[in-house]
Amino acid sequence: MAPPTPKPPPAPFRSNFLAEKRIITICFFIALGQFQYGYDSAAIAGFQSMPAFLRVYGYEDPTNPIGLNISTDVQRLIQSLMNVGGFLSAIVMYASHTKLSRRIGLWLGCGFAFLSVSLMIGTTSLGGLYAGRLLLGVSNGFFVPYSVTYMTESAPALLRGPIVGMSTFQTSLGALFGILVDNYCKIYPGNAPWQVPLGVMYIVPTILTILLAFLPDTPRFYVTQGQDEKAINAVRRLRGIKDEAYLRAEVEDIKSAFLLEQELHSGVHLNDMFRGPDLRRTLLCFATTIGGTATGVTFMAGFSVYLFVQARVGSPFEWVMISLAIALTGNMAAFPAMKYFGRRELLIGTSVISAGMMYGMAIAYTVSAWTDPAASRALVAMSIVFTWIYGIGQGPVMWALSTEIPSQRLRSQTVGTASGLNFIVGWVVSFCTPYFINPDKLGWGPKYGYIWGSSNLVLALWAFFYVPETKGRSLEQLEELFEKGVSARKFSSYVVERQLVEDSVGGVPAEKEKATTVQVDDVEKR
Repeated sequence: MAPPTPKPPPAPFRSNFLAEKRIITICFFIALGQFQYGYDSAAIAGFQSMPAFLRVYGYEDPTNPIGLNISTDVQRLIQSLMNVGGFLSAIVMYASHTKLSRRIGLWLGCGFAFLSVSLMIGTTSLGGLYAGRLLLGVSNGFFVPYSVTYMTESAPALLRGPIVGMSTFQTSLGALFGILVDNYCKIYPGNAPWQVPLGVMYIVPTILTILLAFLPDTPRFYVTQGQDEKAINAVRRLRGIKDEAYLRAEVEDIKSAFLLEQELHSGVHLNDMFRGPDLRRTLLCFATTIGGTATGVTFMAGFSVYLFVQARVGSPFEWVMISLAIALTGNMAAFPAMKYFGRRELLIGTSVISAGMMYGMAIAYTVSAWTDPAASRALVAMSIVFTWIYGIGQGPVMWALSTEIPSQRLRSQTVGTASGLNFIVGWVVSFCTPYFINPDKLGWGPKYGYIWGSSNLVLALWAFFYVPETKGRSLEQLEELFEKGVSARKFSSYVVERQLVEDSVGGVPAEKEKATTVQVDDVEKR
C-alpha cells in the first residue's frame, strides 16, 4: 500500500496575515477597549505623583521627594473602586446569560465611560472622584471581556492567538499614551494637568460607539441565537469572504459543534460551568484570567510613577514613558511569537523570567541604600525587562487562553465570571499595595517585588502541569479535546476527528490569498 500523501506545509505567516487583513484591522479597533483600560491605569498612576492633583486630593509632606503625598486610604480607594465597578459588570454579564450580545456589551462600556469621565472632570470632591472611579470600573468591566470575546469568536483559528494578543499591545499603547499626556500636561496651571488627561478618555468610547454601528455581532453569537443567515453574513462582513460554499461550511462547523454540545448537555444551566468537562475548562479560564494579575503587572501599571518617586529615581515620568515605549516592541513581537511558538512554552518561559526581574528589583533595594544610583538604575532596567517580557508572552497568552478554553455555550458567562473574580483579586491588590509601598505605612517600595517574584514562579509551575496547548486548534476542535478528557500534555499531539474548515473545503477561498491551513502540531510531529 502506498504511503499517504503528506499534507502541505503550513501557509506562510505573511500569506495568512494578508488574507485576513480585514478581520485583523477590525479587531485592532475593537481592542481599543483595552487601550482605554491601559490609558486609565497609567494616567491614574501619574496623578498620584502630580503636584496639581495632590494639591486637591493629597497633603503636604516635606519628607517626600516632591513635597506632597497622597494618603494610603485615598490611594487605595481610587485604585480599588475600579475593581469593584468591574465586579458589578461581571454580575450583569453572568445574569444576562446569552441574551447580552458582544456588541451591546461594548456599547454599555462606552456609555459608562462617558458618564464616569464627565463626573471626574466636573468635581473636586473625594466623593465625586470615588463615584467616577467606580463607574469607570463598570465601563472597563464591559470593555475588557467583551472586546476579547468579540475578537476570539471572530478570528480564524490559526490567527486567533496573535489577534487576541493585540489586547496586550493596546493595553500597553494606552498606558504609554496615558503617561505621555500626564507628562506634557503637568506644567499646565490650575487643575488642567489632571483634567485634560481625563478628557482624552472621551476619544475611545466615541470611536467605538460609531464603529459598532457598522459592524455585526460575532458569528458564534448569532449561531447560539439560531440566526444562521446572520452568522453567514457576519463571517462575510468581518472576514471579506465571498465564497458561499466556504461561508456555509464555516457556519455549519460552528453550528454542528454548538448543537452537539447542546445535545450532550441538554437541560443544562449556568451551574454547568462547574460540572463534567466544563469544570476543568472553567477552572482553567479562571486561573488564566487571575494569572494576569498574579504576574504583578497590575502593581507596575497602577503604581509605577509613584514607585519610582519613592525609590528616588530621577525624572520618574520620563523613565516610565521610556519603559512603556520599549515594552511596546515586546507587544509587537507577540504577534509572530504566538504564531510560531506554543502557548505553554511562552507562558512558562516568560513567567520564570518575570519572577527573576521581580526578585531582582527587591534584592537591589535590600542590599543597597535607597539613595544609591545603582539601585535606581537596576530598578528601571528590570522594570523595563519585566514589562517587555509580559508583553511578548504572559499577557497575550493568558488573554488568548482565557477566551479559547471555555465552551461555546458558556463562553460569555465563564469569561464574565472569570473577569469578575479577577476584578476581586485586582481589588485586593490595589487595596493592599499602598499599604506596602507608601512611606506612611510599611514603606517597602521596590521590596514589594519579593511577593510578585514568588507569584510568577507559582504561575510557571501551574502552567507546566495544567495548561493545555491550544495553538492551531479551532474552538470546535477544543470542544472535542475537552469532551474526550485529553490531558494537558497530550493536547498538541492528539489527532482530532474534526478538521479545520480550510482543510475540509480545500483551502482558503479563491478571492483570498492561496494558503492551505494545516495543524502545526501535525507538521512538527512529522
